[in-house]
Amino acid sequence: MNRRKFLTAAGLAPIALSTLGESASAMPLPDQSTSLPLAGGYEPWLEIKKDALTWNVEQLSSNAGDRPVLAVLKDNAYGHGITGVARHFETLPIVHGYAVVKIQEAIELVEAGVQKPIILLGPTTDFELEYVVQHNIIPAIYTDRSNLLVKLAAKYNRPMKIHFYMDTGMGRVGVPYYQAMPVIEALASHKEIVFDGTLTELTEEDDFDPEQIRRFGEVYASAGDKGIDLGTRHAASSGGVFHVPVAHLDMVRPGISLYGCFPDERSEQERRIPLRSTFDLKCRVMYVKQIRAGDSLQYGRNYVASKPTWIATLPVGHTDGWPRGTADTCVVMINGAQYPVVASLSANHCLVELGDEKTAEIGDEALLIGDTPDQSLTAHAVASKSEVGVYTLLMHLNSWLPKKYI
Repeated sequence: MNRRKFLTAAGLAPIALSTLGESASAMPLPDQSTSLPLAGGYEPWLEIKKDALTWNVEQLSSNAGDRPVLAVLKDNAYGHGITGVARHFETLPIVHGYAVVKIQEAIELVEAGVQKPIILLGPTTDFELEYVVQHNIIPAIYTDRSNLLVKLAAKYNRPMKIHFYMDTGMGRVGVPYYQAMPVIEALASHKEIVFDGTLTELTEEDDFDPEQIRRFGEVYASAGDKGIDLGTRHAASSGGVFHVPVAHLDMVRPGISLYGCFPDERSEQERRIPLRSTFDLKCRVMYVKQIRAGDSLQYGRNYVASKPTWIATLPVGHTDGWPRGTADTCVVMINGAQYPVVASLSANHCLVELGDEKTAEIGDEALLIGDTPDQSLTAHAVASKSEVGVYTLLMHLNSWLPKKYI
């Protein structure tokens, strides 16, 4: 089944832009170092720093004893652009492959022609499972689906690789560890099914994570005693890489730390792994005006000038992922100086107080999130001041934002 038929059947025809066939894996990865929509345009954009992505992968792997990295690319690679990030990670030997949760994410990677393994951690119907294995996406399996997998192996004349998903205490998905062996044995009884790997998910509770790994290890050993090789073991998310050495196993599976952000307050304060910021959110000033004493700004007159004041309007709002809570808490940088965000944030506009002088012009570049000497514009700083959390900040960056990979 080609991609157009799959998407049509799944009700996703409007986004079916091309057809995948047997040649999909040979397709070149698109160059996503795209120019902005218009030269010097006002619209916000992201600048993604490839050297910082490389640095973070290397640091995380080094901290885990130089183990390979299964890079988590869920949620559009945490706002960084899934195919653009994968295109860069294809060049890094330490990156073993990619973990995604949504089937559409896996489809995008296949369409982009990535060569490294794609592990789909999310669920699949029987219909979707055939599409997945047809295109060499490796599914996570947590029920006995051996009958279907054997049929697919015969249809496509090759073994079916799987990652066995075991629940050791998280409780969301996966075979409970105390029920795992019968499912493992049922799957292993078919030579057509190959355990490429096995995984679990940590609760990220310091006292409980080691117990989860103990449970995981017991099942893995029991399978080994029966001559069943469950493949590459992986359990450590970003938090596990930082705090749970016993969870490093054969491969680590970081997400947000790949993108320069720390998974929790402790790791941010300690900064034992020196991560680098991987993106800047920028736009250009679209309007500059001087308002009079008594003039107001935004809905509800959230700002009333006490004296003549210069105001800059930026074409960025909460639909772009710039949080509502940045008003009256955060600053932006224009021409090397920082200015407060004032009034309130709307869907597409942000207002900045320049002060007594006209220190910005239409078309000047503004930095909203990124590196500054005082760290006031980092993703962590913006998330903290706007009270959204760094995970929320990254995952809500609008996928439509143009991205420039530098």
